[in-house]
Amino acid sequence: MYEFLDHPSEAMVRVTGNTIDEIFADAAKALFELMTDTNKLHGDREFHIELESTDRALLLIDWLNRLILLHEIENVFLCEFQVKVQPGWTLSAKVKGQTISLDQEKRLQAKSATYGQLQWSEMPQGQQVQFVIDV
Repeated sequence: MYEFLDHPSEAMVRVTGNTIDEIFADAAKALFELMTDTNKLHGDREFHIELESTDRALLLIDWLNRLILLHEIENVFLCEFQVKVQPGWTLSAKVKGQTISLDQEKRLQAKSATYGQLQWSEMPQGQQVQFVIDV
């Protein structure tokens, strides 16, 4: 689950999930929901992503920035995210999306995920992370 929070010049996102895999998948979904209506997309293009980092927060920001890069280089909106985070903070993911067309809804343009105001909390029912997307 994700929600958008008020922020003066950027997009602040809060993601809540039962597992770390769910957090990463929902964070990615929120990122692309900022850019377009992901419910109207179909996953006819598939990409594989492998990442490694020193901790979960850095891995999350690296993940989101890799998705923004993929969006820019491949000219795609992504909509499906199968993510597996392993011990040692390695990530393996399969993501799907479609090539951006001229008639597609375009909302905000995400520039980068930032470390500013990044918060990660353990909760009785799972985990919660809050982060900022520079738009």
